[in-house]
Amino acid sequence: MLGKLLRTFGVGGATIDAVLESDEVVVGETLRGEVQVKGGGADQSIRGVTFELITRCIVETRGDEKVYANLVLASGMIELDRVRAGENLSAQIEIDVPAHAPISIGSTSTFLRTRLNVAGAADPKDMDVIQLRPTAAMLAVLRGMEQAGFSLAETEVEHNPHRPNPFVQEFDFRPRSARDYGVEEVEISFSPIPGGVEVLLTVDNRGGFFTSGRERSTRFRVTDATRLDMAAELWKAIDALR
Repeated sequence: MLGKLLRTFGVGGATIDAVLESDEVVVGETLRGEVQVKGGGADQSIRGVTFELITRCIVETRGDEKVYANLVLASGMIELDRVRAGENLSAQIEIDVPAHAPISIGSTSTFLRTRLNVAGAADPKDMDVIQLRPTAAMLAVLRGMEQAGFSLAETEVEHNPHRPNPFVQEFDFRPRSARDYGVEEVEISFSPIPGGVEVLLTVDNRGGFFTSGRERSTRFRVTDATRLDMAAELWKAIDALR
């Protein structure tokens, strides 16, 4: 009786562990690994194994207050109905990471949550931090901003279920050089397209004694970044929006 009660609270019951081929993956590619389940001190009925790729993002803005939540980027399930005492089970998992998933930079974080759904007891869980890496086109743009004289100041991820790409990550850059006096901030965000990304670039211009500040935006596509002087192209786009 005591053993059954303890297993209800997860003591002495089955355990779960996710063993990944790598904890890094480029957005738009596949995260692979193995789920390992080990039986506890007695047989247990199971309702399956679920795995979820989760990111933290802004879900609502109320005035100056931002509301954050952990939301699922991708998920899957493995069917399993019983784990016997001391039994070792394993299964391969594959998670297709969405091309619009936010990359791991600044305060943006993503993790894999694996859960063993045990009937009538606490669900054993495993949590693994995942590093989502940029595509070659995204990396070229981010490096180009640095080379053009701007420093990354902040990143934020916003969720809007009504957009085609519900997760949008914004990168806020600030100028390092007096050459860019008058530019308060440059904001970059990406939308995946076949073979690359579409870039939304917004320049926040500083107001003066006789003028008010203003924002101006442009969009352009990057497919083969190796053929471009990305820093020069970005600086040209920023200069045109002053």
